[in-house]
Amino acid sequence: MKIALSQNEVASLSASSAQAEAMAQAVSGCKKGDWEAKRNLERLFLPLIAMLADKRAGVDGTARGALVEQGKAGLNRAAKRFPQRELIRRFRLYALNYIEAEMDKPGRGKRSLFG
Repeated sequence: MKIALSQNEVASLSASSAQAEAMAQAVSGCKKGDWEAKRNLERLFLPLIAMLADKRAGVDGTARGALVEQGKAGLNRAAKRFPQRELIRRFRLYALNYIEAEMDKPGRGKRSLFG
């Protein structure tokens, strides 16, 4: 067991556990079809989705918006399919596969290699 040595370390541990708890509530709410939980989960993952969309879209702003929406759809699919027996801390990696797979589908704003 790790013993916290400073107040900042205690605060960061409680913040990460609070974020994990919020994510667990959002994932379980998404499984039930709760729209507010879906929005909360999208808010938690928006920085990751935006970064992945920027990487794929380049300078095309319209493609970026479509990719963000596809990433949100992939996140929602991941939340619905996430097994209850798994630890919530593994959800980020689990969801990343669904987000990227949805963004990489043909005809969904992905740029080809030659333009």
